[in-house]
Amino acid sequence: MKEWIVTAQETGTRLDRWLTTKARVSRQQAKAWLDRGAVRVNGRRVVIAKWVVEPGARVRVEDVAPKGAARDRRAGFERVDVLFEDRDLIAVAKPAGRLVLATEATTESTMVDVVRAYLRRKHPGSRGTYVRALHRLDRDTSGILLLAKSKVGEEVIQQFKRHSMRREYLAIVHGAVERDGGTIDLPLVKGDFGQGRKVVPAEATAAGAKGAITHFTVEERYPQATLLRVRVETGRTHQVRVHLAAIGHPLLGDRRYGPPKDVVPTPRQTLHATFLGFHHPATSQKIELKLPPPADFHAVLDALRDLV
Repeated sequence: MKEWIVTAQETGTRLDRWLTTKARVSRQQAKAWLDRGAVRVNGRRVVIAKWVVEPGARVRVEDVAPKGAARDRRAGFERVDVLFEDRDLIAVAKPAGRLVLATEATTESTMVDVVRAYLRRKHPGSRGTYVRALHRLDRDTSGILLLAKSKVGEEVIQQFKRHSMRREYLAIVHGAVERDGGTIDLPLVKGDFGQGRKVVPAEATAAGAKGAITHFTVEERYPQATLLRVRVETGRTHQVRVHLAAIGHPLLGDRRYGPPKDVVPTPRQTLHATFLGFHHPATSQKIELKLPPPADFHAVLDALRDLV
């Protein structure tokens, strides 16, 4: 086990970069520690590389099993917050810091891994466990995630494609949003635009541009930030993040599309998927799921209220 105390001079540094310097390891090694849950800040496990360190914080790297064993353990026994479940669908609360789907470079357990492990525990005699994510949330976005457990459940994808799902987010943005509400109708184009940006606004006639529509209403105002309720008609990659940045109000904690410094300490982008409404593909029953934001989101709101 290794342990350090954050000094005043180190305040504001990303946790992965701070570990690289303090422990004299590569960024890859620091990220591996975070991915497998080996890093604790003041006793709390932290897996978010962009977590900002504060003076006096006690950072500990624990001795843990090798990566492969750690992944199996976490995917096998991690608690799952189930919001809805039947024979065809399951909706769960996705925490910030967890990928929904694996990429070629992914070694950590994903939400699909965690849900599959949960279902195997629940049905130990089953020959196989079918799980498919029906949409995505960014790694640092928390909220409602819907997955299929059968081919019938997969049919919900058509509602995503037709934009007939009702999807709402809570978002804390920089600056004072003057209007009580509005609509952002701005096409987006995907690509590699540097600094990790995958999407930028585009002219409707630009090659590869796709229409994107976002509605927002003000929930609460603070001296230097605003809490918004956001509803998306379309579901483009990074749509909410890019649209809000385009009107001059990027998300707090969004290092890709927002400013490098936030008005209060913000460990991750302040975006939470709080509502999902759809019709069940087997019964046509209207399903409405709600999920309040987690503690780290509320902590940012409390800090903003203290600025008054």
